Parts: sequence; structure tokens; C-alpha cells
Amino acid sequence: MQVLETLFEWISFHWVTIIVVLHIGLSVVASLHVLLFKENERTSLAWIGLVIFSPVLGSLFYWLFGINRIRRIAKREHPHSLKQDFRYKEDCIAFHGLPKHWHSSITAGYALHPVHYVDENSVELLVNGDNAYPAMIKSIQSAKQHIVLSSYIFDYDSLGRQFVNALAQAKLRGVVVHVLLDGIGVGYSWRKSDRALKSRGVRTAQFLPAISLTGIRFINLRNHRKILCVDGEEAYIGGMNISKNNQVNSAKHPIDDVHFRVTGPVIDQISQVFIEDWFFATRELIQFPTYKAIALKSKVGNKVVSRVIQDGPDEHHNRIRWTLINALVYAQKSVRIITPYFIPDQTLMTSLHAAALRGVSVEIIVPEHSNILFVDWVMEANYSRIIEHGIKIFKNKRPFDHSKIVLIDDIWSFIGSTNWDARSLEFNFEINLECFDTGLNTQLTELFEKKKFNAEQVLEEDMSKLPIFKKVRNNLFRLFSPYL
Repeated sequence: MQVLETLFEWISFHWVTIIVVLHIGLSVVASLHVLLFKENERTSLAWIGLVIFSPVLGSLFYWLFGINRIRRIAKREHPHSLKQDFRYKEDCIAFHGLPKHWHSSITAGYALHPVHYVDENSVELLVNGDNAYPAMIKSIQSAKQHIVLSSYIFDYDSLGRQFVNALAQAKLRGVVVHVLLDGIGVGYSWRKSDRALKSRGVRTAQFLPAISLTGIRFINLRNHRKILCVDGEEAYIGGMNISKNNQVNSAKHPIDDVHFRVTGPVIDQISQVFIEDWFFATRELIQFPTYKAIALKSKVGNKVVSRVIQDGPDEHHNRIRWTLINALVYAQKSVRIITPYFIPDQTLMTSLHAAALRGVSVEIIVPEHSNILFVDWVMEANYSRIIEHGIKIFKNKRPFDHSKIVLIDDIWSFIGSTNWDARSLEFNFEINLECFDTGLNTQLTELFEKKKFNAEQVLEEDMSKLPIFKKVRNNLFRLFSPYL
């Protein structure tokens, strides 16, 4: 007892010195970490300033939100003999009969992301939850062997309960079911979906749990992927979470979105992403059925050349950014983008401007109002800079549009979970499909034009008429865009 009293007296007398020493030590360690691992000079300088001039709290803030890389156990410890090898052979690049103009892009694509393109795939467009959810639930109900499902948000509403029931019934039929939920996204439903699934015997896991000794320092890194694979025969990917708000015909606060049903050999690449994510979250290696080519004849509707592009703050970092830059270089006629948040970094913005300066038509559709107010302010601050080289931006007046699509000319399509902002491109684990097919591109172009019909173009004169307080507010928040 006397020792504790002596220690308390010593701390009471020297508390200022203790805080100063602690602050200096933390600042030095955090600053060294910034210098060694941060790539962006401006954000590096901002972080160093924060940790130095905000005693202790600045270092703590950097520890929670500034570390945007993670060593993936899934990559380092996967038994290689059990991993499917999708890498191409350097002396055998397959162009799949695609136009010669795109051959250099495909060669560069292999160098950026050495996963091979596969043909004979079918990609079916499912607009909004009214079309996507019934198809997904039907696939779950028809499952015979194995289901894997990954979602950022899994609401426990009337729609979420339908998924819980379908997954639980599949488990009772003897189907192996694995559900992976993001450690932050699971909190949107107060973990009700997670608890409901577990109570029904369905295996669930959390990707980087928010409340854990190992995951707390990666709280800013989220798994934003949406994956459903059934029996190795069909898969669903896109930007749609599991929420009744995506049922626009009945939701109180509807959200427009697009999802895709995929069949063909590219399913193996999609399921492999889930297998690696599950291993990372649980250290358990699951064996998922591979795609059987014999099923192709009855299921294929078009012959899409496709491959998975996975991205995240790990060994796959920057794959999606470089894939977009690579494709933009080869644009000849048009670039069409639908995204809920358009806050690209300087490199992507320069690539879009370069395409516009070459005479390529660049059109972008964003929501008139997103679900994040200050993101709207940042986008508004950037409009004048974006449109100065002929790029056209349209604000969709429909309900909040969460769709994520990139189309180039009449053949290249990029679909999946990625937004055009720092969160998606720097901090989130994402999955997209890079597709070559005129039929799919035509369908998505028709969807683009329908959305543009309900949108209003952003004009320079409208931006110049904004009140000065809005301009100041918008540009103030624009300074924080790398962290949004």
C-alpha cells in the first residue's frame, strides 16, 4: 500500500514531465512511421503536423485512422498447393479475339494485375433490389453444396430476415454456408443479423472486428465487397448491400443500385477472393466447388471476356486505380461513369482530363444528393475544376443512386463495389469485374442514358452563382477529401 502511495505521489509531482516524454516518444514513433510508409507528400506532412502539435491525441488519431496498410495473413500463410492459380503465363497472353486496339491495354493489364482473362462468361444486369434480391434468394434456395456470402451491410429488416431464413434453411438441407460481415458494417444493424444467423446455426465471421485488440488499429480499413457464390455455378457481385432500402418500389428512403448475376469460369476468381477473406478473418481454409464447364451450355447468354480485379490496403493496393488509368488511355470515343461519390485523386482526374482533351466524350453521373452531406459539399467544390476541359457532370434527381459503373467506348465495362473516392481506392477492400463485351456494354449504356434523362447537367454559371459562404464551406471540406 505504501508503494502505491509513493508511486501516486511521484506521478502527481511529475505528471507534466511524464506527458511531455510520452508525447515526444509517441510523436517520434508516429512521425517515423509516416515517413517510412506514407506515399502522399501532402497527407504525410499533415499527419506529422497533427502528431507533433496535438499531444498524445494526434498520435492516437494516427494509430486509429492513419495506418492504411495491412499484411494479409491470407496471402502470407495460405497453403499454396490449395490455392487456385489464376496467374497468366508470360509467354502466352490470350487476347480472346478482342479488337487489336485493346491488345496493348490487355498486356498492360496483365502486368498490373497478373490474373488471366477468361471467356465464355455471362453477366446479367439486375437493376435495384426489386430484381436482384429475388434472384439471389432463389439461388440460395436452390443451393445443393456450398454458399458463401460477403456483405458490408446486412440489415436485419424485412428483407434481411428473408436472407437469414433462406440461408438457415439451406444449412438445414445440408448445404455448407459461410457468411462474412465487415466489422464496422455489421454495426449498422446492431449486429442483429449476425446474431440471428448464428442462432440458426449459420457460420459467420467478422472482417477486422471493430472491437478487438488486433483489429482496433485497422478500424479505418473496411471490407466493402459484396459477394454471393452458390455451388460454383453462379455468383452475384456489385454495389448492393442487403437492405430493404434497395427495393425502390416499396422503400421509404429508396436507393438506386445495380447488381450482377455471373456465370462462367470467372466465378472461380470471385469465390477465391472470398476464400482468402475468410481465411484472413478466421484462419480457416474452406474448399469451395469450382466452376464446371459442362453447365455453360444451359446458362450462358453472352460470351463476356472477364476477370476479377481485387483491391485493398494490402498487396493488391492500387490495382483498381491503375486498371482505370490503363483503360482511360485507350478510350477513343466515350467514357461514361456512374458513381455515388466522385472525389478522384489528381492522377485519376488528370487521366480523365487527358481523355477529354483528345476529343473523347467524358460524362459522369452523380446523385443530386448523396447520403453523406459533406461529401456533396466536396463534390460541389470540385465541379468547376472538373468541367473546365469539357468533361460533363450530371446530377441525378432520382433517389440516392449508389450504382458503380464505368464504360469505355462500346466494349469495355467495369462493374463492382468501388466508388471514385479515397475511401474506396485507399482504405477499402473492393472487388470489381473488368469486362470486354459489346452486348453488356450496350445494356449498361442504355441504363446510363436512362439515368442521364433524369439528371441535370452542372454548368459553370451555376457554380459561379453560389453564395460565397457555400464556396468557402465546400472548399474547406475539400481539404479533408483524402480522409473522407
